[in-house]
Amino acid sequence: MLNMKRTIAAAAAIAVVGALGLAACSAGGNAASSAFVIVTAAQPQSFSYETSATGYEAAEFFKNTGASLIRNEYVDGTGGQAEHEDYNKFAPVLAKSYDVSDDGLTYTFHLDTDAKSTAGNALTADDVIWSIQRKFAVETSIVPFISAPFITKPDQFAKVDDETVTLTLDKASYGYTALSLLANVGYNIYDAKVLKEHTTSSDPWAVKWSGTHPNFGFGAYKVDTYTPGEQTIYTANAGYAEGKPSIARIVQRVVADAGQRANLVKSGDAQIAAQLRPADQVELKDADAAQVFDVPTNAYVYMPLLTTKGTFKDVAVRRALAAAIPYDKINENVYHGRADSISSILSDADPGFDGSGLTANETDPAEAKKILADAGYTDPVQFTLTVNNSVPDLQETAVQIQTAVKDAGFDMTIDTVNSSTFQAGLAAKTFEASLGRDYAVVQSPPYVLSLFYTPGSAINWPDFDNAELNQAIADGNAAGDPTGAEAGKYWNAAQKVLQDQMPTIYINYVQPLNAFAKDVDGYVFRSDNVIDYSQLQLASN
Repeated sequence: MLNMKRTIAAAAAIAVVGALGLAACSAGGNAASSAFVIVTAAQPQSFSYETSATGYEAAEFFKNTGASLIRNEYVDGTGGQAEHEDYNKFAPVLAKSYDVSDDGLTYTFHLDTDAKSTAGNALTADDVIWSIQRKFAVETSIVPFISAPFITKPDQFAKVDDETVTLTLDKASYGYTALSLLANVGYNIYDAKVLKEHTTSSDPWAVKWSGTHPNFGFGAYKVDTYTPGEQTIYTANAGYAEGKPSIARIVQRVVADAGQRANLVKSGDAQIAAQLRPADQVELKDADAAQVFDVPTNAYVYMPLLTTKGTFKDVAVRRALAAAIPYDKINENVYHGRADSISSILSDADPGFDGSGLTANETDPAEAKKILADAGYTDPVQFTLTVNNSVPDLQETAVQIQTAVKDAGFDMTIDTVNSSTFQAGLAAKTFEASLGRDYAVVQSPPYVLSLFYTPGSAINWPDFDNAELNQAIADGNAAGDPTGAEAGKYWNAAQKVLQDQMPTIYINYVQPLNAFAKDVDGYVFRSDNVIDYSQLQLASN
């Protein structure tokens, strides 16, 4: 396991700022006009990870206003690909180094106590311990679900002194996944001093307060102003552990129309546009009007199907629908060559990857009809597909699916809802079918396989519980190195269960749907698919 030794000196100047609520007034448009501008489709619905962890906008907010002990190393791309993460190597952020005990069970993290929060407070071990306790104590937190069995309780973390904390694991084989968890936003460390000032008897972890007040993290940026439905203004944290970011001020504006977002980059009025249509990306690239990157993507378009009641409780219906979807047409007509077929949800870069017997779904309407007929269905199978209206490529994909599945014996209705309603419905498991573009932030095989299928998990959208799948994942966890060949056999078996039972229809792998002005440098593709603002710079800087 890599032992980090690099120490990062924090900048001396500290930007002291009070937390601003959701109702804060915006700065005027003219004042913001000279800033680095990012245009996006929506904003996070809450600033609290423990109550609102999902969605692109939330993930990007958590990444840039928060910081974790470590992160995956950033490495140069090959074959024309953008800079990206190395999932097997870890770099320091709030921990300047770590050591591993001889038995592989105890990790000792040496903290960068020069690092400052956006409120100007220095990092201490107490911040780490309190943050971990909050993640496991809050009822709506997804951290316990996504961390098991690697990290299952907060008292696995212990304070040694003000500058040192330890993490003790039950098995040495859990180390890789545990580090991968710590490297991502679920394990961001909070400024406990700030949050404790706002705890109450009814809100002992200041979760309600943090939902509307953004500045309690150790991230590269603080929120200067948040204007609901309009914009968020970020300013650089001079005390950030990796150094003050190059871009001092970022204005993130909400622009609902994807075509308009693309035009703003083309005209030079925005430096970055997120959540674009692939057609807009291709047009920008062909016109040499913006940078559009290719990456080793882990993002996929998928359709979770509710397996515990209603239309898709019957596995035959799930299999028939999988055979009815027009995969190649979606790749061509919606993604314009920026998508590929998906046969495995695991990275084939792992040394022990086993893809034997895993195949991508194929379109076969005749087979879909036969499956339905054999299962006793004589009338068209009716269902509703719910789609997030802030993600334009998914709306286009839904239309392609609606047309194609009709010929295979399905009558599909599209229900387009806003981002907030979509996230709430997923969590409540009220959608019989939904269309999403998602990814596993942690790329350890057992994490990827468990993420959307852990029984009882708030993000098990299909509400799927399968003994064979659960056993394969457990056997893989017991097999030692999760990236090794022995474990790889069990990960292969788990994926075969998913392909047979089809709780989720995986449609394709897709490239990031953003575009950058030609003078913007520093884009790094991350497994969470968001942009690390701290790495950005203008070519003239």
